[in-house]
Amino acid sequence: MQTHTALATAFLALLLAGCNPATPDEARQALDRKGVAATPEKLIESTRQASDQSTAKLLVAAGVDPNARLANGMTALMSAALNNQPDTVRLLLDKGADVNAEAAGYSVLLAAVYGGNADVVKLLLERGAKLDYRNPSGLTPLAAAKQTNKGDIAQVLERAGAKF
Repeated sequence: MQTHTALATAFLALLLAGCNPATPDEARQALDRKGVAATPEKLIESTRQASDQSTAKLLVAAGVDPNARLANGMTALMSAALNNQPDTVRLLLDKGADVNAEAAGYSVLLAAVYGGNADVVKLLLERGAKLDYRNPSGLTPLAAAKQTNKGDIAQVLERAGAKF
């Protein structure tokens, strides 16, 4: 019986190690097995598909900068917020992603409003997202929520003190 318990424990440890690499080298090895390069572009690409959140986790564990930007300024956090990936948003914030990054007329919070997930908006607000952001046209996150009929998000923003 002890042998079976020891084997089960060892198997579980291997499974968990595959999910949560302990070192950057382990993460890079896991990425190599997946055929994914550890680049900022791949990190942002992984935030475009909700099914690819494990790749984002490996890329960050491998040392890819959570604040890396594409040529247009888009950050991985903006992309994860826009593409409704709350787990990836939390991971990137935990690893130091800038909650108030801006690019091409968008803030992370504005991207989250367009993404439509109230929980992501709440998380960003908890982590210090600025409510008073205005894009070059003067659009605020609250105005965007109202314009796109996202009443639940508008309520979250209003409770946090957002203004037009």
